Amino acid sequence: MNFAMLAGLAGISLPILAHLLSRKKYDIVPWGAMQFLDPGRNARRRIRLEELLLLFLRMAMIVLIVLALARPWVSGGIFSQFASGQSRDVVFVIDGSYSMGWEGNARTPHAEAIQFVHDFLEELRPGDSVALLDARAGVRAVIESPTRDFSLLREHADALPDPSGSSDLATACVRAVQMLSRTSSLAREVIVLTDGQSLPWSASDSALWAGFDDLLDQPGVRPRIWLVNTGRHDSRERRTNFSVDRIRLSRELTVAQFPVRISTRVRYSGGVAATARRIYLEADGQRLSGKTVSLNLQPDGEATAEFEYRVPSVGSHVISVVLEGDDLPGDDRADASVSTIGALPVLLVDGDWNVDPTRRETFFAKAALNAAANRTPWIRASVVAADRLTSDAMNDADVVVLANVDRLTETQAGALQDHVSRGGGLVVTPGDRVDSTNYNALLYDGGQGPLPASLLVIEADESEDGQGQRVRNSSLQLPWIQRYGTEHDSDFTEARFDHWWRVLPAGARHDQVGNDSAVESSPAIVVARLQNHRPLIVTRRFGRGTVALLSVPIDADWSTLPAKQDFVSLLHEMIFHVAGGRTQRNIEAGEPILLPVAADAEVDQLAFFGPDQTEFDPERVGDELEPVLQLSDTRLPGIYRLGQRADRAAADPEYFVVNFDRRESDLTPLSNAEIAELTKAQRMTTAANPDDLRRRMFRGESRTEFWYVLLLIFLGMLVFEVVMTRRLVRGGRALVTPVALGADVETNEAAVSRSAIRGDALRTRSEHRTSVQP
Repeated sequence: MNFAMLAGLAGISLPILAHLLSRKKYDIVPWGAMQFLDPGRNARRRIRLEELLLLFLRMAMIVLIVLALARPWVSGGIFSQFASGQSRDVVFVIDGSYSMGWEGNARTPHAEAIQFVHDFLEELRPGDSVALLDARAGVRAVIESPTRDFSLLREHADALPDPSGSSDLATACVRAVQMLSRTSSLAREVIVLTDGQSLPWSASDSALWAGFDDLLDQPGVRPRIWLVNTGRHDSRERRTNFSVDRIRLSRELTVAQFPVRISTRVRYSGGVAATARRIYLEADGQRLSGKTVSLNLQPDGEATAEFEYRVPSVGSHVISVVLEGDDLPGDDRADASVSTIGALPVLLVDGDWNVDPTRRETFFAKAALNAAANRTPWIRASVVAADRLTSDAMNDADVVVLANVDRLTETQAGALQDHVSRGGGLVVTPGDRVDSTNYNALLYDGGQGPLPASLLVIEADESEDGQGQRVRNSSLQLPWIQRYGTEHDSDFTEARFDHWWRVLPAGARHDQVGNDSAVESSPAIVVARLQNHRPLIVTRRFGRGTVALLSVPIDADWSTLPAKQDFVSLLHEMIFHVAGGRTQRNIEAGEPILLPVAADAEVDQLAFFGPDQTEFDPERVGDELEPVLQLSDTRLPGIYRLGQRADRAAADPEYFVVNFDRRESDLTPLSNAEIAELTKAQRMTTAANPDDLRRRMFRGESRTEFWYVLLLIFLGMLVFEVVMTRRLVRGGRALVTPVALGADVETNEAAVSRSAIRGDALRTRSEHRTSVQP
């Protein structure tokens, strides 16, 4: 178990070194009487054997103590009768994905897993330790360090949130093995409680599991990993399930009474016959009358559900698409947050300023956004000349539109970049006045700036009919622009374009802006193309904001677009699309929630509330002038709310939705090939049920330490070494009997022989005692 302790085996060289030093040659002083003290051959051999025996005895003692400190263990064998006395470290891994909420049985697999933990704790001994992992899209250590307090684990197991989102069981197993590598017990167990679903395992990822095998082999004691299916269903049987995909909104930021388009997909798996299913639309938890759709679904098929809704009031709202209930409620609804404001402030920067408004570059855009007959416009647009573009002017606008502005100063470009990175929107519509070198250097900057594409050259239509290029209908795929396709009787695709800027969209990268600030930018997305495949609209995320590049100006110089009926709504849609970056209301699990607040906001009175009603303290980030509240712990998918601490039902809360991977709805169980991959080379062991696990874990092949046996042998050898050393030393101190003058020759020879043996032993053992005696 302590493999590093084996380095102490180098200590066996110490007795050898002492033995060699004891054989050091000394100066010989001739003395006549010593010629009679010549021991016999047998005596010398006996002395040499005794010295070697003492040497090997001391070397064996060092080996024994080193092995004992290394804590050796065996599986089974004669030591198995002592296994019951060994302590055990157990890590429970509970799958928290929403497939564990299957209600087809008396209890859900998640409830069965928690009950299994309670029952299994009764089987453990008081000296055993336990830990708990909640395996979801992110693995959370509920109990990080194994504890012997079983009541604490029971309490935490009962408090686990309901199943939701997806799970990553492979990562959970890695985390569990790492936790056990820091424990000291010989028996180390990882018990994975799941429903047998294939998706969380990534069994086909050979590189992942090769690394996992290396991790298993690192500790001195290889932990055992058990897979227990708590689903209580036949793994060969396909379960019928209806699921709804995440919501796609035409915009997350809107104004009151402005239509928002909502679409989603409904999937049907596991069935054998076609069926009809109803789907409902809800707003702030209330089902809307007249917003029900019936879909006809084929086995293993899908259908699209679409709604349109006008949010009646200003504020933060939650829109939900709800499917008729089935045995798996976790995928029967999808939520999305929508923010509604009074009017969106937009700054139009005119690159062809003229005293006559009708001759300005922004004339058509201003008329489309601020219609004179509309007393409650959705957008409040103001127009400034290019030289009046300052950071102060941008502070009052959510979106800035550059309409054929010829060139920018470095100060203006820096202010635009800051505006977008903080969540503002930017629309660039270049025309014949634009200096492409200036834009590419200051706004595109080799792909590091906010501009989603570099400006190359102005191209003209060279088609045979000379009528100009139209919009390619198949390119209109994103939700916010999809409604302008020919299938929706739109005239946007009928607009003619005789000139355009040829642009080169930027690629995906994490760009470095300035010397010390990093801004995350996304790949450029071509939203619309012309029939000759040239990009017409390109968008990109930059920081928290969004930028759109229209490769033609928004006046009538290069196209007939301003004359089309869809021009007004298209311009609105584009501006609302890029304006949604001030707050990210719909995010992925694990991403932080960010909400800008007023500088004088009483942050101490606010709190975030999660899907399980857990209260979180908001973190205050940003600067003093533009503070931002942040919530980093978004591991649980669902609806989050920011409100007053004193009253959880306070008016005007701010809603956020954390999405999750909807592939969890695929209930396909592990195949035989996948099970073979997971269990090969004793990587894991499957248990048919909890009883099978108990039988195989406690009564199967056991592991036993035997360091105490080595210590007992060491103590016995230590006693023997002391006795042997004492005997040799005492024998060497015996007095030599003097030889009487005139005695019998044979008697004298015998006396001389005995004295020689004892004298030689005295010399040899005295040297040995001074050299090797411990």
